Amino acid sequence: TPYVYAGVYPADGEEYDSLKEALEKLVLTDSSLVYEPEVSSALGFGFRCGFLGMLHKKIIEERLEREMGISIVTTSPNIRYRIVLRNGGIIWIENPGQLPKPTEIENIEEPIVRAKIFTPPEHIGKILELCEGKRGIQRSILYHRENMVEIEYEIPLSEIIFDFYDNLKSISQGFASLNYEFLEYKPGDFVKLDILVNGKQVDAFSNIVSKERAYHEGVRLTRRLKEIIPRQLFEVVIQASSNGRIIAKSRVAPIRKDVTAKCYGGDITRKRKLLERQKEGKKKMKRIGMVEIPKEAFLAVRE
Repeated sequence: TPYVYAGVYPADGEEYDSLKEALEKLVLTDSSLVYEPEVSSALGFGFRCGFLGMLHKKIIEERLEREMGISIVTTSPNIRYRIVLRNGGIIWIENPGQLPKPTEIENIEEPIVRAKIFTPPEHIGKILELCEGKRGIQRSILYHRENMVEIEYEIPLSEIIFDFYDNLKSISQGFASLNYEFLEYKPGDFVKLDILVNGKQVDAFSNIVSKERAYHEGVRLTRRLKEIIPRQLFEVVIQASSNGRIIAKSRVAPIRKDVTAKCYGGDITRKRKLLERQKEGKKKMKRIGMVEIPKEAFLAVRE
């Protein structure tokens, strides 16, 4: 059963059929990979793929690009949520864009895992701090004879699959190990976080986050995208929105072109006219132009 889901799109829209054929070939030798077609308003036609974990996802991406020769754009990974509707129905979603309106939702439930960590005792303090910071609930600590401690936590899967293992190895100097298994689905307080670029929602940036982290995530993501999105000939406004309310905002200043460079002497009237014309031109570009968003920006949601 896949644990991680992400959108996989051809960098060149004309390679959609090639990407489809490549995925068909990969499934023949890797039955744990699942995929289905999906459409993104930002990225066009692609596929929602399911992976066993982040390592599996990385291997598939590398095989598509290196073995199959297809340049791809991958969206931020997500997990599978269980949505209990107010009309009594239940749906499962792997894409934040599938989330119904808040007025239709009774509960959003996330998968919880039972995680067992084995570590030398000198690293217990930092490991407990890591687990608590990942919304973990401590269940037991067992001391074994061979100078090893077994720590058991219940932790949301979304907190485990992204950077937990790397952090665990770092704080334990590589000595700690991790095993986990699915336990159950539990309701949580979640909201959908959307990103707007110049007033237009970019669905590939949408994510489901805990309500208490929504503001922090909105600020982090808008600042990160500000660093990644190159300056255009017009201002780029990046906004984070949750439940229809703007909660964070950043802006990428426009490239200023000196339209008065060829205006010699002191003809101030002509200079003003040129600057006004440039201002009007920028307004039009902002209204009809497409913001250039680099491929790495779509992974910034989880960095």
